Amino acid sequence: MTREPKQPMILNRRQAAALAGSAVSSLSLLDPLAGAKPNSRNARAKSVLLLHMDGGPSHIDLFDLKPNAPAEIRGPGSPIQTSVPGVVVGDYLPKVAKQMHHVAQVRSMTHKDIPHDQAVYHMLTGYRHNIKAGGLKVEPTDHPHIASSFYKADKDPTTLPASIAIPEPMRIEARMLPGQNAGRLGARWNPFPVHVTRSGQVIPPDLGQLASVTKTDLRQRFDLLGKLQNRSLNTNVRESSEFQALQRRVLGILEQSSIQEAFDLSKESEQTHALYGRDRHGQSTLLARRLVEAGARFVTVYWGKEMQDWGPSWEPMLANNPWDTHRNHFPLIKDSLLPRADRTFAALLEDMNDRGLLDDTLVIWMGEFGRSPRISSIFETPGREHWPHAFTLLLAGAGVNGGSVYGKTDRFAEYVTENPVSPADFSATIYDALGIDPHTVIEGRHESHQLSTGSPVLDLFG
Repeated sequence: MTREPKQPMILNRRQAAALAGSAVSSLSLLDPLAGAKPNSRNARAKSVLLLHMDGGPSHIDLFDLKPNAPAEIRGPGSPIQTSVPGVVVGDYLPKVAKQMHHVAQVRSMTHKDIPHDQAVYHMLTGYRHNIKAGGLKVEPTDHPHIASSFYKADKDPTTLPASIAIPEPMRIEARMLPGQNAGRLGARWNPFPVHVTRSGQVIPPDLGQLASVTKTDLRQRFDLLGKLQNRSLNTNVRESSEFQALQRRVLGILEQSSIQEAFDLSKESEQTHALYGRDRHGQSTLLARRLVEAGARFVTVYWGKEMQDWGPSWEPMLANNPWDTHRNHFPLIKDSLLPRADRTFAALLEDMNDRGLLDDTLVIWMGEFGRSPRISSIFETPGREHWPHAFTLLLAGAGVNGGSVYGKTDRFAEYVTENPVSPADFSATIYDALGIDPHTVIEGRHESHQLSTGSPVLDLFG
């Protein structure tokens, strides 16, 4: 039987845009044709893996415990010893306790944004939003996610991909919270969204229809398309350049055969799957480790709603963010949220250390704020409210002083008393660890801005 010859694949403007939109428009792949721009300082970290607990985990129940405080402050949890003598965590975290020799606690994070919208924006961009009320919308003038700014400032053409976000954007009901994309930099710098279902199934980018096309053929056809577009495009220069940049990133991902393999979690052992957890957060974090190992520079894992978060008695309380525990706080963290968070974060630290990835990967565990030290009785079941005035985040890897505690709060963990760290300082610390001067000015589509107005917390590193 004679096979029909394959038709040549030439992507027109609409087809290339569609491919960019479905597979690459948000994938912060570095332009393979761009020139290198050296970093301004020595980098401690080659990559960042950021785990974000949507809604705000309770610092006083997990890390900054106050066992001598009254019962209405301290809650029912108790401190347990960790792998670091003299350092304790809450008894909700038995697995993480064994890995604390890798971890630096920053107990003095602080800002003034009480609504989720502003707090998420502030923590993920390093900038405070100029609107003081809730209900923010994603706007093209937003400051970019730290990952997008790093991608724009770094311009390292050897790394693929640059920035990825898993498993879905943070939302309040149907509204996406600002600060998760490239904002004023333009869509070409957006993190690439990789979807993981609520049951924990990874949905990899679908590029299989192009698998039979050779790299040489692919590049020739993109070159031909570029020549045709130079003659026919009627858009302005900026729009044309943005579109062509998307096409080059399409070419970059299609030429990178290893990228598809990184999305294939079937290559991991059953033991590894079990260590991370077969739930959405566990599988998302395992995927993030694989992507970092494959060369991703900045992977953000949001918690995302999971199948376990939607029991009939909890559903009304979790309409927004799973860690937003205004009511039923203690059963939720004890029975649902912390068993998964404890297992997955501990597995990640152990696994990355065993693979040598902690040497040059900065791992971050955080939320947009903490929870109120005083237990609330606003609802029919006890809860903790939003608390940005003092909260804790964790850092590990890339030269971080493992086992250390930075900053201090008062006797009820309500306010910072030593070494306050702002979101701007936090962003500056990340840029500095990646070898980028945090005060670098980068150009946006309509205006320029400084990467960070803060100062890096160098005492966190050895």
